[in-house]
Amino acid sequence: AIELASIGCNVMINYVSNQSAAEEAREQAELIAPDGTRVEISRADIADASDRERLVKETKASFGRLDFLVNNAGIAPDKRVDLLDASEDSFDHLINVNLKGPYFLSQAVARWMIDQKKTRGQDYSPAIINITSVSAFAASPERGDYCVSKAGLSMMTKLYALRLADEGINVYEIRPGVIET
Repeated sequence: AIELASIGCNVMINYVSNQSAAEEAREQAELIAPDGTRVEISRADIADASDRERLVKETKASFGRLDFLVNNAGIAPDKRVDLLDASEDSFDHLINVNLKGPYFLSQAVARWMIDQKKTRGQDYSPAIINITSVSAFAASPERGDYCVSKAGLSMMTKLYALRLADEGINVYEIRPGVIET
């Protein structure tokens, strides 16, 4: 968000979870805002269809356009457990947040970007950026659900890149290694 603001983008920061996340989002917005960049915050759980829809509507209402979507939501399992002991609840939760949410948020945003391309023409060069993980290709049997979700997000990037290429919308994957989240 800071880098996008530094190149002149207005920014919508989305957060989910609790009050401390809301405070952190407001703090980040204040760090960016002094540069004259407009920053809004929204609380939306991208694993939830109605929250995704509301996030897109709030972004449209706030800015009227969208140039970049950064799918940065991601969670790890509550517990690292052997692949043979993994639970369906953990698997479903990780897939919903790490893969299903970005998949359908990208779908909604891509449709909006296609509409914007028709009205804004060649001067409009939107992009979708997916933050995956080294776990998209490096197997960790004690975090199987996480690895599967990130591998799926990596494939999703390829699929959207192929589908949106003719529309002039680039789709990128950033695959960081081990980082503090």
